Amino acid sequence: MVNNFKNSNALLRLDSLSFSYAPQSPQSLAAVRDVSFDMYEGEFLCLLGPSGCGKTSLLRLIAGLEKADSGLISISNTEHDVSKTTPQIGMVFQDLALFPHMSAARNIGYALRHLSRSERRARVDEMLDLVGLSDKRGSYPHELSGGQKQRLALARALARQPDLILLDEPFAAQDIRLRAQMRDDVMHILRDANVAALLVTHDPEEAMEFADRIAIMNEGQIEQIGTPIDIYNKPKNSFVASFFGQVNFLKGAVKNGKVLTPVGFVSTPDFDDHTLVDIIIRPEALKLSLHDPAVDHHDPNHPHVHGHISESKYLGRSTLVHLDTHEIDGDNNEKNKPVHLHARMPGVFLQKEHDIQDIFLDHSQIFVFKQEAA
Repeated sequence: MVNNFKNSNALLRLDSLSFSYAPQSPQSLAAVRDVSFDMYEGEFLCLLGPSGCGKTSLLRLIAGLEKADSGLISISNTEHDVSKTTPQIGMVFQDLALFPHMSAARNIGYALRHLSRSERRARVDEMLDLVGLSDKRGSYPHELSGGQKQRLALARALARQPDLILLDEPFAAQDIRLRAQMRDDVMHILRDANVAALLVTHDPEEAMEFADRIAIMNEGQIEQIGTPIDIYNKPKNSFVASFFGQVNFLKGAVKNGKVLTPVGFVSTPDFDDHTLVDIIIRPEALKLSLHDPAVDHHDPNHPHVHGHISESKYLGRSTLVHLDTHEIDGDNNEKNKPVHLHARMPGVFLQKEHDIQDIFLDHSQIFVFKQEAA
C-alpha cells in the first residue's frame, strides 16, 4: 500500500529533539541528537538502526516515558506534555506487558475504566473481534499462543482509539516463521483500524515490508528518511547503503571521472579527480556468466572482469556466490593482489568450484561516497 501521506495532516512533529541519559553527569550519554521529522495521519513509519542507536529512546520520548533535554514534540499541532499520558498514543512493548492474572477481556477492559460497564463490554467485544480473538475472551495470557498474545496486546493498545500506535520491537522474541506471520497480522489490523504506527526495529527486511517510510538512525541521529524504494536505491551515505544486508565494500581514488575497481571502472562524475571514495557494491550488482573465451574483456561493448568461484550457497530464493578475483590495472589487466567478493544470483546457481566466471556490473546497484575523515 503506497499513499501520498504528505497530502494529509501532520499527526506527529518532532522539532530538534535531543535527549541524554544523566545529562548533568560527566558520563552523560547522548541518546538522541537533534532529531526532526513529521509523521502523517494513517502512516506507517519505521525507526531502523543498529542496537544502541537511539531508536527506543526516541520512542520513549514520544510516548512520554522520558523527557527531552531540548526540542519539541507536538501531536495534532498541540505540544505534547510528557508529564501526562494521552489517549492519542497507544504503545505495544517488546515484552507485551499483559496482566497475567487477567483474562483477555479484562486485559483490554483495564484501559477502558473511564467507560460505563455496557460501553466497556461493547468496546472489548469490538477489539476482540478486530484481532480475531472473540473465542478467547475468558482465556488468560498463559493459555494463548505467541501470536495470540501479540494480538491481545495490540487490541489493548487500540482500545482507547488512539491516533498513533508505538511498537517497540514487538516481534523480536519470536522465531522467523511466526515473526513474519505476526508482522503481517499486525499490519492488516492497524490498516483496518485506520491508525498510524511507529515501529522500532533493527531488521531491514521487516522495515521494508511494514513501512510507508523508513527513518535510518545511527548514533542518535537520523541519517536518512524516505520510502523503502528511495532508501534502498538512493542511499545518502555508505552507512545507509550498507545497512540493507551484505555488501562488497571497496575504496579508490577518482581519476578522469571514474574509479578503477577489481570489477572494472565505476563512473564518478560528481567527484573531482584525486578524491578518495568508498564504493558500495551490492551482491546483486554482480552478474555472472560462465567464462566465454570468445568475449574479449577489453572490448568496451562488453566490459567485464574474470573471477573464480570459491563457494556457492543456495538460499532458497537466490544463491550467494563467493568469488575470488584480483585488482586490475588501467588497461583492465589483472594484478597480483587477490580480492574476495560476493554475488547474489536469482534461483539456483550452483557452479563448480574454481569455475571461471565473467563478471558484469549493474551500475544501478553501485554507490560511491566521499570517504569521511577518521
